[in-house]
Amino acid sequence: MALIDVKLFSTTLATNTDVRVVLPTPDEPFISDDRPFYSDRKFQVLYLLHGMHGDATVWTRNTGIERYAQEHCLCVVSASVTNSCYLDMVHGSKFMTYMLEELPTFIQQTFPVSRKREDTFIAGLSMGGYGTFRLAGERPDMFAAAASLSGGLDVGRDHDMDGNIEGGPKTKMPIRDIFGDSPIVGTDNDLFTLYPRLKKEGVDLPKLYMCCGTEDFLYQTNLRFRDAMKEAGIEITYEESPGIHNWDYWDPQIRRILNWLPLANNFVEG
Repeated sequence: MALIDVKLFSTTLATNTDVRVVLPTPDEPFISDDRPFYSDRKFQVLYLLHGMHGDATVWTRNTGIERYAQEHCLCVVSASVTNSCYLDMVHGSKFMTYMLEELPTFIQQTFPVSRKREDTFIAGLSMGGYGTFRLAGERPDMFAAAASLSGGLDVGRDHDMDGNIEGGPKTKMPIRDIFGDSPIVGTDNDLFTLYPRLKKEGVDLPKLYMCCGTEDFLYQTNLRFRDAMKEAGIEITYEESPGIHNWDYWDPQIRRILNWLPLANNFVEG
């Protein structure tokens, strides 16, 4: 595999930022000849989101995602978004616009990845689990599948105005910088509101997957979200197993997610 670190000036963010790309290469038997990068050969792509206090490097530093991507003939893209919840912040940068517009355009123009919805996926852990479902709900036409690992899926009810979760670590999520002083519950930034609305409107939602460790401080939040989606008639794959909020849980889970995704495990026509 190739591990590519990009230093990118983003016009959306008005600053330099980091992107890490994992790209399969012909050092494994999935490629049948020695010239894999023909113009008509594309990779499916997974945008893989970090959690609070993370960055574009955490997935490759803490899991075997490079090896897993190679096995599945899959391009993986991770971007640094600070502690933004992947949103256009009220007091801060426009990370949703960056993630949904500028970054995919850059990736598609720079790397041999498919531009088709059926070949584009998104997943993330913790804050990135929220970001995954929020971005997929904003642009359901862009992603074929979305997966949350130990997602912080209820920011409007779980966090106090100092950004902490009762019973959880002192994360200090910058709630006011992200959302301002207005209520989150009842808006599109409330996943419990967003997805039932999309379902009611007949939107073609991506395939949805969520998992959480049974000893995780976000376990009850994930159960509430699972039950709310079922009540709204939204199909979602849910899995749980023993585990807490750490990489020992997320590493094997991302392998399960790759097996769940509708991957071609080969090149596609993009």
